Amino acid sequence: MNTAVAPGPVSAPCVWLADELAAREDWVVRLRKEALGEIEAALAGVKNRRLALKDITARDFPMPSMASGFLEVKRLLADGPGVCLLRGLPVERYGREDAELILWGLGTHVGKAIAQSYRGDVIGEVMDMSHTGDTRRAYRSPLPLNLHIDSVDVAGLLCLRRAKRGGMSLVASSFAIHNAILAERPDLMPALYGGYRCEHSEAADSGEDAVTAHRVPVFGPLGDKFVCNFHNRPMARALAREDLANEPERLEAFEMFRAMSEREVFIHRMMLEPGDLHFVNNRTVLHGRTEFEDYDGLERKRLLLRLWLSMPDWPDLPAHMKSH
Repeated sequence: MNTAVAPGPVSAPCVWLADELAAREDWVVRLRKEALGEIEAALAGVKNRRLALKDITARDFPMPSMASGFLEVKRLLADGPGVCLLRGLPVERYGREDAELILWGLGTHVGKAIAQSYRGDVIGEVMDMSHTGDTRRAYRSPLPLNLHIDSVDVAGLLCLRRAKRGGMSLVASSFAIHNAILAERPDLMPALYGGYRCEHSEAADSGEDAVTAHRVPVFGPLGDKFVCNFHNRPMARALAREDLANEPERLEAFEMFRAMSEREVFIHRMMLEPGDLHFVNNRTVLHGRTEFEDYDGLERKRLLLRLWLSMPDWPDLPAHMKSH
């Protein structure tokens, strides 16, 4: 693509403002009594068979009453607003291990779970880990988490416990922001389409190259759709290493995107309640979190379980759109 010329505004169901998403309920799928009974039966089945988490497939976790519901989840993510909320799972009935099995089992009906780091972890623990000193990854602290994407097609978060105060989840349409930048500063669009290198905080431990050899486009076409790749902190770290004396517009475009994403008109805020399972399409939606104050005891701290899903039916991202 010729990055010297920005395309026109993107028009698609994934383009929405905060008040527009708040006024809709079609992206909320409620688990009914029959589905909850199927979850109980499926959980008992995989435990009786002593199946390892990674070996569980959709066939091992049958939910026939939700067949059309899962199709709707996938439609909402791929061809709708890019967000979906499954609501009504009684997590208070289950211990941590059972909650992980249920999250994995539900995920098998949406996509294919993948590892979330070089360690191979497939269920992430989203929790304030300040007591351990391990806060290198931003989601492990109580500080605000700026809007960004994860390096996967879909991220799912299952809320087990809320914080004492704060910790609201934030989502924003990447392409509503795209259209706003195009309207206000079209001169910066080529820099965003040209992209930025990414530097990852755990590269030394994982054995990966510290900085990508290629620039990852913030916006780019993929078939008949567009993709957003705003890796906030990795891109900022790589930018800090570069000499931009001859390319000041690249830094200005990056800062413009960040500033635009902080405008309230774009940010839908919601408090995930225990039992809420929130899915986000990282190709079209940014997500983040507000600062929170937590309880003292580990057993009461805010806790969400995270699942990363690749979507086999979606076109694969080309190499230059990947941050690793």
